[in-house]
Amino acid sequence: MKNLIPSTGQGFFGLISLLFFGFLIGMVACEVGPPEGSKANQANRGMAIFNEQCISCHGYKDVAPTQPEQNAPDLTKIMKRRNRSTFPIAEMARVIDGRKEVAAHGPRSMPVWGEVYEAEGMDTEEIRGRKGELVAFLMSIQSNL
Repeated sequence: MKNLIPSTGQGFFGLISLLFFGFLIGMVACEVGPPEGSKANQANRGMAIFNEQCISCHGYKDVAPTQPEQNAPDLTKIMKRRNRSTFPIAEMARVIDGRKEVAAHGPRSMPVWGEVYEAEGMDTEEIRGRKGELVAFLMSIQSNL
């Protein structure tokens, strides 16, 4: 009967090589990206929402606001303007939602996104998720410059 497992180290090395290359092929074949519920993934979804709903007024990077007369704030400097070391998550979620007055926000020319999302048929959890994604994106773009 023929011995299927060689007595030399070549068989072991071959098995390890096969497993290693199988692992590499599996990694390449899989979609590589942040885990579904991660902050990075949430911020990526928030960026898509921002680009669709916010960038025209607030601008970002090389995109200038299309309505500069509204004086929408630069959202990359939220922490700097408030002189804070932590991002005001709850406050920003309230500003985005807009259904409750935020005294420090000033006159409201920004859409009341909470009402817009409700009109689109979103439930409370979906609206909370949408605001969370936008807040995650805003947190990710803060600049102290």
